[in-house]
Amino acid sequence: MAFARRVLCKAVQIVADAYGQALYRLHPGKRAERAKNPTIVEDDVRAVVQASRLVQHTLVKGRATREVGKSFGLGVLHHLGSIIEIEAVAFPAAQRRKGTIRFNDTAGSMAKDSVFNAASVLRAITGADIAEYDLHINVVGGGNIDGPSAGLAIFLALYSAVTKTPLPQDVAVTGELSIQGKVRGVGGIAEKLYAARQAGMRRVLLPKENAREVDATPSGMEVVPVATVEQVLRAIPNKGRRRAS
Repeated sequence: MAFARRVLCKAVQIVADAYGQALYRLHPGKRAERAKNPTIVEDDVRAVVQASRLVQHTLVKGRATREVGKSFGLGVLHHLGSIIEIEAVAFPAAQRRKGTIRFNDTAGSMAKDSVFNAASVLRAITGADIAEYDLHINVVGGGNIDGPSAGLAIFLALYSAVTKTPLPQDVAVTGELSIQGKVRGVGGIAEKLYAARQAGMRRVLLPKENAREVDATPSGMEVVPVATVEQVLRAIPNKGRRRAS
């Protein structure tokens, strides 16, 4: 029910914005209270959708394939869920035991904290010494990540890149990752599930703390609550897994 209410609220917001667009289209330069009531047409709605960048949220599509170093997080932009594509590559350090970590400057300080948390957890569970690698993490498309909920997706991309483990490309995740490997609760669960369904994701991993917010699982998609990074790795099939060198 909460999921349906949020979708309805977004639809109402789009119509309200389209009404304002129609007022401007018919009476440019006039004050709203002096303008006659307009009729909303398709072009008004399209202008609102494009200005709000809503089209961008459905470009990512889940695929029944696997890739090394690529994971999908979930975010919320303008009250609408979105898919966050995370890429990572790992090379032997150019200078022995002087590995570096490179990340988008535009992603923001909270996202960078998530990168360092993920690196610490990676070392704890795999034994891989981060100092032996030059790591590059990229948020596809850039943009600021306002919050820690991409932490789990960043960890999975790093884990995949270092261990050469192919990740399924129809699984999306959300959750803050602590340096102890615990998955913490995040906001916007209903919006994120909607985005995952629109993208054709087969499975969504979310914090166990948020499980009570899932009042109805979208059709054709499995929702898996997790509390630790070990549970995350067990919930993702590990076909093709190789150890870190």
